Amino acid sequence: MSAGRFLFRIPNRRGLGHLMRGLNIARELRGLAPSADIRFHVRAVPPAELWNTDFSYEVEPAEAGPDAWAQALSAYGPNVALYDTLLPKAGEWEGEPGGFRRAYIMRKWKDDKQAEVFEHPLLRRMDAVIVPHTPDEFGAQLPGWLTARTVFVGPIVRLPDPASQDRLKAKYGVAPDDFLLTSSVGGGGFAEQADAFFRTVGAVHRAIGPLLPRLRHVVVKGPNYGKPIEVLPGMTVVDSEPQLVDLLAASDLVIAEGGYNTVNEIRLTRTPAIFLPSSRGKDDQEERVRELEARGLARVFAELADATGVAEAILALVGGDGLAEIRRHYREDRVDVGNRRAAETILGLA
Repeated sequence: MSAGRFLFRIPNRRGLGHLMRGLNIARELRGLAPSADIRFHVRAVPPAELWNTDFSYEVEPAEAGPDAWAQALSAYGPNVALYDTLLPKAGEWEGEPGGFRRAYIMRKWKDDKQAEVFEHPLLRRMDAVIVPHTPDEFGAQLPGWLTARTVFVGPIVRLPDPASQDRLKAKYGVAPDDFLLTSSVGGGGFAEQADAFFRTVGAVHRAIGPLLPRLRHVVVKGPNYGKPIEVLPGMTVVDSEPQLVDLLAASDLVIAEGGYNTVNEIRLTRTPAIFLPSSRGKDDQEERVRELEARGLARVFAELADATGVAEAILALVGGDGLAEIRRHYREDRVDVGNRRAAETILGLA
């Protein structure tokens, strides 16, 4: 007998956060219930190198009308529908059929946007609200009527694999004495911000390359960034790395933006990082990475054009005991991954 049918609503237009969070939960759900039937309702075709073929997906056409989501629910007939982060707009959810239960992944947003989520009419229909943060990190006060159905699970994130890390070092030609720097912009779908990020990363490489003869620099563009990047001596540029969390774990230092997935993967792998947060409409990347900086776990440069400052920071970290100091702070840091608790909550609804 099947454990149930689960439909994941994933609004993956530009970034990878929604998709990867859904896959992390789906893998855990399948581990708990091998017979579960899991389908993803997505806005764009998932990158083949990142997709898990254990699950099926359907792509909502770009020209689809507002009733496309309701039609998908009727056609699939799930026991549970999971909504990630973005709730359907007015006109998209009113025609939803009955006969299923709902769960919502509620990410932390800027205060004004968080208030809009609390006021969304569909939120009152949710049978469970899963918050991929700790209560302290989330910060916002929940409405009284929402408290009983909300569970704080902690970050939902991929887990590193030591064997994969060794394979990646071989893949990128990293010798035991090399210094591995990885730069990642996440999915790369926010083109203007990605342009600025890669300009800074290139300038940093030019500045530190001559001073770090054992530098191996892997630059991950992200599958949604289609522009070329100049490949400099000692640099490898790839469109994507399916095992990015293991590449982060294998790195001596990471340069990254401040997206939810990347920050939590870096924190989980306890890798020293320099963050170049960029602006988002709903998400406060700088706030997220400043919290890590305050704990001594990272360095933050809010001005993306400050390549000189970033280069100087890297050289200071490498030349002194800065990297060791960050790792010492990480010994006192604890991350309780929420993948399993999220999957248990969803499975319980079925």
